[in-house]
Amino acid sequence: MRSWTPCAARSGPSTSKPETDRRASLGEVLDEQARRLAGAGVRESRRQAAALWAWLTGTSVGATWLHRETIPSPEAVGRLAAAVDRRVAGEPLPYVVGRAGFRTLELDVDRRVLIPRPETEGLVELVLRWASARGVRGRVADVGTGSGCIALALAVEGKFSEIIATDSSALALDVARANRERIRPPVPIGFRLGHLLEPLGTDRFDVVVSNPPYVSVDEFDALEPSVREYEPRAALASGGGGLAHTRALLEGAASHVVDGGLMAIEIDAERPDATLALALTAGWADVRLERDLFARPRYLLATKESQS
Repeated sequence: MRSWTPCAARSGPSTSKPETDRRASLGEVLDEQARRLAGAGVRESRRQAAALWAWLTGTSVGATWLHRETIPSPEAVGRLAAAVDRRVAGEPLPYVVGRAGFRTLELDVDRRVLIPRPETEGLVELVLRWASARGVRGRVADVGTGSGCIALALAVEGKFSEIIATDSSALALDVARANRERIRPPVPIGFRLGHLLEPLGTDRFDVVVSNPPYVSVDEFDALEPSVREYEPRAALASGGGGLAHTRALLEGAASHVVDGGLMAIEIDAERPDATLALALTAGWADVRLERDLFARPRYLLATKESQS
């Protein structure tokens, strides 16, 4: 027997759709996708669902929450579900949305480049402080630029005359160039292809800065899947117990740094003493370790002694 609910008299048949045909509001859609993310172990699932929607629609996360009562189109809901599928599979959020924040910048990123980390923002800060304190406005070399995050941040925030950025990956340099063209920094940035310091030739710089690979081969294999399976291995793993790239930089950079110039490297917080010993053995003066925002020894700064 079919149930019936009394209602006011009508002149004709009802034109309302059954409850099962009602389209979900944006808030309901976001709640559903957040549950999917949480079920896959994704942290801050509600924030990530909103971030994905904001990216897909070109709006802000704040606007997304303010318009939770609106009814999104089925096409937009489908695109959100597809993006959530990628996150549920383990793909990092910056790769799904194609963007990553770095200091004052929004950078294009994909699987050709390492996702910029907050720790690397601290490396930029140390270089800017050093240059400002000494009135340095010369040239900078960013070795292993990846997305171009260090070079672009220094170009936008610093007062340098030129920045040369190198990388051993032509694909990474394509991403960095695209970021340069979109951001259009006030300082010229040149890109050179090649391993570590080789593309610098005989050029000399006031600052050589680098975030080299410093994860050992064994450590790379133990990284969480979202890093190990998606981010470029060449940008993370280094031989020699994680120190091969750092050793090569410390041993070779002196010939590319002017007297009194700076070498600034992001390092493995688990191997600060070994890294410090490498710098001292390579003959760098005024070597010191600096800590990151989590109070871990994360940066090595060294100046080149004047030859006069």
